[in-house]
Amino acid sequence: MAKKNSLDDIISKEFSDMVDLSKVNTNIKLWYDTGVYALNYIMSKNLFGGVPSGRVTAFDGKSGTGKSLLSARVMADPRVDLIILIDVEGGGHGRELIDFAGVDPSKVRRITANTFTSYRLVKSSGKIEEIKDNEVPSTKMETDKYVYTEGITSKIRRFVQTVVMNKIDANIVIVLDSLANIQSVRALSGTSDTGKRTQDINQFFRNFDVEFEKTNISFIFTNKLYQMVDGSGKMVASGGEAAVYNPSLTVRFRDAYDTDDMTSKEVTEQLATKKTAIGRTIKPIRATVIKSRFGTEQRNITFLIDMGYGPVKLSGLFELCKDFGVIKKAGGAYYSLPGIFDKKFYKKDFISLVSEDEENILKQLQEKLTVVEKELKENRSQFQANDINEVNEDDLVPELIDEDDETEMEKEENFSEMKKIMEKEKEWEIFNQRKSMS
Repeated sequence: MAKKNSLDDIISKEFSDMVDLSKVNTNIKLWYDTGVYALNYIMSKNLFGGVPSGRVTAFDGKSGTGKSLLSARVMADPRVDLIILIDVEGGGHGRELIDFAGVDPSKVRRITANTFTSYRLVKSSGKIEEIKDNEVPSTKMETDKYVYTEGITSKIRRFVQTVVMNKIDANIVIVLDSLANIQSVRALSGTSDTGKRTQDINQFFRNFDVEFEKTNISFIFTNKLYQMVDGSGKMVASGGEAAVYNPSLTVRFRDAYDTDDMTSKEVTEQLATKKTAIGRTIKPIRATVIKSRFGTEQRNITFLIDMGYGPVKLSGLFELCKDFGVIKKAGGAYYSLPGIFDKKFYKKDFISLVSEDEENILKQLQEKLTVVEKELKENRSQFQANDINEVNEDDLVPELIDEDDETEMEKEENFSEMKKIMEKEKEWEIFNQRKSMS
């Protein structure tokens, strides 16, 4: 039998393209910030960043759930050097959104496209013909006979090749908004698609999954959900299986009142706030990781988007820390955070306490969450069961707090705080109305 060293020598000699993983670092180089600590964490186990560099990330959900805004917020991460924005006709990334999210426009290079494959328009007839990428002219895109349009696949291929050939070492993010608005050339020309769009999407990801990892390019795409017509009411992502299986990370966003894990009372309260002043600016979003190659699948959190400002960075953090057992019940309406806060506190005071020394406290919370993650993994390594009926998730989670049943005192305090905020916003609204009339 050949010794290990001899075997390594043979493999190295005969298969030069084989990579010894012990000699390369395949860890994620950077995790880009989504603008919400709790959302970052359920995606990556990292409070400071949720979108991985060198991988494909999908944000999907119904319209109005913040997909475009959150992808724009990722682009605002100061560590990003260059952004390629593929703005599909009908997409959500106008200059207004870029400015709103705080993205440096000098970093953004925008390209527009509506198909993955290339095509040409026949001037004499108006007919649209799909063509091979190498048939697209390198300079003159319009001739006497044709108007040429280069597809997304060709554009990204040329960009990636440029990065590789010039040995560019930069933090690059490519954002496609949105996959649902991309057509096949067949559909664009008015003929039956017959599955061509799904083939185009599959081909795109087959071309670039490995290339994105090699060049450390982060590729983010937004996608819409649509309801199946089979009567089941099931919501599925546009683009078929390719849109589901190719990303390393997929996060689904829903309005919080649409989630099936809320009580009827909570749904009623959420809907009622939409009639108030605060309800017109604050939107609660439920995020669920539906696919992850980083051990975070099926994690979920509720956070807030302020439609006049953007994602609320600290929203959902209390819920996250409580569910992981980092924040503990301390009797009555009080909570404690051992090792970080010296005294007990009310839930409503948590954000103000964190804000006093945000960066330092977040680092300490990350350390505590890392310890809990280790305990979770150790518990699960010992888990055995004969069948699904014996599975009790609570047995796998160390020292988690019971569901947060608010005391009457805490409910009264939270209601009082909400009422004050609503009254202030109403006063501000009246002030602005009077100012505009004067």
